[in-house]
Amino acid sequence: MIHISIPTTQTLVEMDGSCTYDAFDIYINGAYHASIRYSHLLKLHEKLRNHFGPKLKTSDFPSKKLFRTLDQKALDERRLALARYFQTMVQLQSIAQHFITENAFLNFQIESFRPSSSNVSVDIFMADGTKETVRCNVEHPTEIILKRFADIIGLSIENIGSFGLFVAKRRYASDDGHFMSSLGSVKYPDTLSVRLLRNFESPYLSIHMLNQKSAATGVFYFIIIRKLIWDPKVEEELMDDPGAVLLLYKQAASDLYNGHFVPRQTEIKNRLLALEEQGNCTQFLRLCHLEPNYSYEVLEPCSSNYPRPGTECNLKIGRRRILLEFKGEGAKDGISSAEFRATRIRVWRISEQDNSGFTFLFEYLISKGVFHWITLYTNQAILLSLLLQSIGFEILKEHRSLMTTFGSVDYDYPTKDVFKIYSSQEEDSMGSPVISRAVQYSTPMENEVQRISVQPKEVERTKIIENHDDSLTNGRSDNGSIHSNHHSNSITDIKHSGSIASDLDESVLDAFTTISKTLLFKSEGFEITDDDL
Repeated sequence: MIHISIPTTQTLVEMDGSCTYDAFDIYINGAYHASIRYSHLLKLHEKLRNHFGPKLKTSDFPSKKLFRTLDQKALDERRLALARYFQTMVQLQSIAQHFITENAFLNFQIESFRPSSSNVSVDIFMADGTKETVRCNVEHPTEIILKRFADIIGLSIENIGSFGLFVAKRRYASDDGHFMSSLGSVKYPDTLSVRLLRNFESPYLSIHMLNQKSAATGVFYFIIIRKLIWDPKVEEELMDDPGAVLLLYKQAASDLYNGHFVPRQTEIKNRLLALEEQGNCTQFLRLCHLEPNYSYEVLEPCSSNYPRPGTECNLKIGRRRILLEFKGEGAKDGISSAEFRATRIRVWRISEQDNSGFTFLFEYLISKGVFHWITLYTNQAILLSLLLQSIGFEILKEHRSLMTTFGSVDYDYPTKDVFKIYSSQEEDSMGSPVISRAVQYSTPMENEVQRISVQPKEVERTKIIENHDDSLTNGRSDNGSIHSNHHSNSITDIKHSGSIASDLDESVLDAFTTISKTLLFKSEGFEITDDDL
């Protein structure tokens, strides 16, 4: 989980009907999760405090009141204090992803939903509209459902992490079929991913609660499995796994049929269609891997301040970059594009505006030592953040694999200390994001490495929900020592300032998520260059 809010409270009745109590409505990653009483939240806090001790560096948990009944003002104060507490807690990823936390929030969801049966089944759709039914317990979290689905289709346990379960809907659900039967009746239905399911929730409960709320609008949500790998050479490593090949093939074919993946030449498209007719999954995928616009997740259109304020854009993420497509004068087919490579994004954050949805902001290296804030106005900001996070993990995993292969230096992977990823380009070629008149893709980078000097920067006052991941935060200095930047305040409407370099022993949390880490070596510094990526 990367985002928690508690916008409202409600009065609920005990299961035996004897009395009422105040419950706090908890939203996680932008979706309603549960309505929980204060005493249960207090028990979770006490468990975390007993287990983690001084590592639990959060805002103060609101204390018990002398009187059990609170007036509306006191109730709102408690709600805001709880929101601050959990907003700081989720920035401590070692705590947010711990079994104690995930299991507690799973139980909160079960308690709030009050299911009438424990033995249930969950339909998992694939990209071609076919589905597999997973029989499970209502209490089973996402990980168990994913493993059982993998057993059904023959996906190797080692490759489960390359895929994720998403809540999705038909991309144009307001215009055509909304129901499960219509999803399977169309070859390669065009679906839109809405949420990435995580291990703190029950997929069965999450999808049922969402469909209960959306029933009035006629939009049907379902669970679909999609890949969480972005570089074709990573996909190549899965080609010996029949289950992985099946899932990758169905998703690639769906993207081709729905126009989300357009080959460079008509001949290539015809060849792909012929391979699809033959059912030659492996050759189909390997031909896709040669295409520069393959392997993008297409999100909802958004508004951006780039290249100018108010620009309406098509939004894609994949190939280790964020891609914006927008109308441009003199462009081929009237469409220009801007590519923002993940290795040049220093930090990103999510801002929640009252009554106007979410904003996704990221600080991008425009030229040597010059960073600009790019703003995307999209209600899929949280999903975009999670997908960008997965790109960062893929880069780090790949580099760690390379270091294991070379094995010439004795090193360790501590929890907090990981690589800083640098961009390598000639000084005179480090400019704006790659802009094209037709939809183009980034060119190979030069070999010379340029270190990025990060200067202290003050962040302007704004109401923000900050995202932090301990696995992606620190940087390495020229002399091989590790420097990291940590910020302790995550409360909204608070001004933050600081630099990337600070004392490593300072045990406060970083206010932002970056896609970079520092890896601890014995005696020498090391950089990932764009040639490595």
